Amino acid sequence: MIRILLVDDEPDLLDLESRILEQKYGFSTLSAKSGEEALEIFNNQPVDAIISDYSMPQMDGIALLKKIREINKTIPFILFTIREKEDIAIEAMNHGANFYVQKENLPQVVFAELANDVNKAVELFRAEKSLKIQRDLALANTSAKSLEETLHFCSQAILDVSGMEGVGIYLCEEKNLDLATFKDSSGKYTGENIQSVIHPILHSVIRQKNPLYRDEEDIRAIDPFLVEEGRIYSDISIPMTHHGRTIGVVHIFSSQRQIAYALSFQRFISDIIVQVSGYISDRLAEEALRTSENRMKAMIRNLPGMVYQGHIDEDRTMEFVSDAAFKLTGYHPGDIMQNAVRSWGSFISPADRARIHETITRAVGKNARFRLTYRITTRDDKHRWVLEQGTGIPDDDGNPAGIEGIIMDITRQKVLDDQVKMFHNRLKTLFMLMPAGCLIFRSDGTITNSVLVDLNSSAEKIEQKDKTELIGITFQGLFTKTDQALQDAFAMILEDKKSRAIQRCGITYPGGKRYFDIFLSSTPVGYEQTELEIFFLYNDITSRVLAEQQIISSLREKELLLKEVHHRVKNNLQIISGILKLQSMRIHDPQAQEIIQECRNQVYSMASIHELLYNSKDIGKIRIEEYINRLVDHFKQEYGGTSARIKLVVAVDPGIVLDIERCIPCGLILNELITNAVKYAYKPDEEGEIRISFTQDSSSYLMQVADDGMGLPKDFDERKSRSLGMELTLRLTQQLQGRLEIMSEKGTIFKVIFPKMGETG
Repeated sequence: MIRILLVDDEPDLLDLESRILEQKYGFSTLSAKSGEEALEIFNNQPVDAIISDYSMPQMDGIALLKKIREINKTIPFILFTIREKEDIAIEAMNHGANFYVQKENLPQVVFAELANDVNKAVELFRAEKSLKIQRDLALANTSAKSLEETLHFCSQAILDVSGMEGVGIYLCEEKNLDLATFKDSSGKYTGENIQSVIHPILHSVIRQKNPLYRDEEDIRAIDPFLVEEGRIYSDISIPMTHHGRTIGVVHIFSSQRQIAYALSFQRFISDIIVQVSGYISDRLAEEALRTSENRMKAMIRNLPGMVYQGHIDEDRTMEFVSDAAFKLTGYHPGDIMQNAVRSWGSFISPADRARIHETITRAVGKNARFRLTYRITTRDDKHRWVLEQGTGIPDDDGNPAGIEGIIMDITRQKVLDDQVKMFHNRLKTLFMLMPAGCLIFRSDGTITNSVLVDLNSSAEKIEQKDKTELIGITFQGLFTKTDQALQDAFAMILEDKKSRAIQRCGITYPGGKRYFDIFLSSTPVGYEQTELEIFFLYNDITSRVLAEQQIISSLREKELLLKEVHHRVKNNLQIISGILKLQSMRIHDPQAQEIIQECRNQVYSMASIHELLYNSKDIGKIRIEEYINRLVDHFKQEYGGTSARIKLVVAVDPGIVLDIERCIPCGLILNELITNAVKYAYKPDEEGEIRISFTQDSSSYLMQVADDGMGLPKDFDERKSRSLGMELTLRLTQQLQGRLEIMSEKGTIFKVIFPKMGETG
């Protein structure tokens, strides 16, 4: 729709002109009653042409024309007047008027001529404007550095050509339309509700591949929401295509009411859309190419090796190598390409060159990929192992034109692989030669699905079967008759994955029952670590178990014999004690009776030891606490009258155990010390207390007899004493490798201190 600014100082005539041009000729008009008002409207609102009366007060038509031309050199300007003066027409044309129309003719003739002149002027103006916009767009696009700048220039050019107020450019992303850029003065265009209405229209335009021109009536009939909420009274939707490919769609819209779109206007819009489509398509292709190049460069940079393109000649001439060449060889890419400084073939170890050339030639000839491992020598004369993977490049006829691929440094991996192989061979050797049998079961976590997958030669000997006969047998199928402890342990390791050991486990074989020390361990295997491998190590200890059983049986026989010896010794000592008692009954000498009583006490102390050993579970050990209590009870019985006035108190650390070699001297010493205390520590009929104790520390034992009697004479010296009891005590203390300490202040204390086994006093 052409928009005309009418300028006339006569209101009635101005209204008539406006109604005729709008209703009969389909123009849109703006009215101004003076030149000043016309300038204000022209500066603030877009118009396609100006029709002005010549004769107006203050500013006539010529003066207005001059002002307009100062602002815009090309806007169509038509002078409309009743005066027929040639000089006015010449002056108007000289100052840039497009046409001069006289009012004196018939109204229908005048307005027909006026409408025709407006159409011609506006079409010419639009054509020139469109060409200028397209030329400016071409120049602007050459300076655009991104897709965003191109879209900005294109959207502005579309608005300039169409004269409409808003535009949205949508690009196709797979099956979606994305709003790439827009210009909209209302600020409502990007609203979710507006877009939900516009998108179906644009998709329909793309499917039908035809532009859609709509006026207010069309929009109200189909999408009234756009009129009521978006204030869109006219719009144009045109698909963007380039080289037969649809890249998007342009939506142009205005709040001005458009009755009809002239063919020339549609042609101008189509021309600019074609130009815009080409620029956007080219920019999209450039962006895609740049993105692809950047990705390719990033991929090449991040690849763990040197990417190359080259020839199959013996020098391995390279057309291209990536920057990784420097890290791999010490030479920059330019030094290697076209053999500028060194050819790639010169890096390869001479021993590998012939093999590599032959392998590559054969693979390319068969149109197959090749994979090679070989050695190179770097710039600093270091040797490296590399892995090369590549393929042939065919020409247009399918013949080999070159090769391309990647070369990676695998020196560290090669060293590690060699170490792994070495360790693997060592472990395999150890596995096969270890004296203990080793079975490896693979399991899904259940004992019924635990299958034997490998075993060593020792296991073959234990099972007395070949490896091929055993692999594939389940755990339960292999160990059908075994101790329950093994079944339980295997089930538990499947559950908690913890290693465990079983000692002296019995397994029944056709030749009889055998015994094993067994160790079980597990490790997860498989890609998802859902399976287990159970290592079953077992060592045949049958001969040892049988020997132990024989030794235990022999020891039991010897223990029985030794107990019998102790029993007979005890009986013999009791007989001796009885004989001594009978003899004492026939002797009337008190001193002789006393000597016989002491002998009986000494015999009892030894007999008690043999009795305790006979009744002991451990035939070589005696609990001191029980032994001393027996001695004290014996003294109480033998000295019945004396024990009534003298109290015997025992304090022994529980758990002290001595062998017979130490127990007999201790018993004899206690016998002498207690007897002396009873006989000599107190006056006749005097009461007292004798304390007997036996304690220990980390390295020694302390045996003590203390009384609260009259004490020893001040000149008493145990070394000079002629007492048989004291001499016996000293000799027995020496036998214990101990020492005797005597204190006599308030009573008398005898201490015998002797070391524990293996220690000296």
